[in-house]
Amino acid sequence: MKEYSETLVRKLEETIAELSQANHALNERAVLAEFIADISNALTHSETLPAILQLCAEAMVRRLNAAFARIWTYNPEGHVLELQASAGMYTHIMPVGQFKIGLIASERKPHLTNSVIGDPRVNDQEWAKREGMIAFAGYPLLVEDKLVGVMAMFSRKPLMASTLQAMESVSRPASRQSAGDATRKISRE
Repeated sequence: MKEYSETLVRKLEETIAELSQANHALNERAVLAEFIADISNALTHSETLPAILQLCAEAMVRRLNAAFARIWTYNPEGHVLELQASAGMYTHIMPVGQFKIGLIASERKPHLTNSVIGDPRVNDQEWAKREGMIAFAGYPLLVEDKLVGVMAMFSRKPLMASTLQAMESVSRPASRQSAGDATRKISRE
């Protein structure tokens, strides 16, 4: 009888652990669905590019637990990235050189890390330690391999693969919106 009770307790503990993992995964999917819905709403219900990008940055902070998020657009005339949206801490200013966002733009490849401390692209390691930064995700915004901007975020928690997939998936429509806005601006001039 004692062996049966011990086996039953072990099975119950395993079942509880499995249910807990399943619940965590379900909650994560729900949050990511809300993030994608926020981005979709921003893209379809906002009229100006700055308003759209600001809503997208706010969604990254609110839904993905970013410490702060920023979105830049590429200005080909000056060959520079121009900050268009910022949410979370450092909404208006951030020490320059904290992260070489320009490399993401020039390489046209995402930079993803759950090890900000020790990442050679984060110049100010003391700042990262002091602020408790753990993760970074930065994606180039591309339309047909043409750079239109960069979106990026720092987080105090590790970023899950599903979060990175969600960010990658929303970077595509944000790219198209940025390119479309630039085209409309040029055609008005």
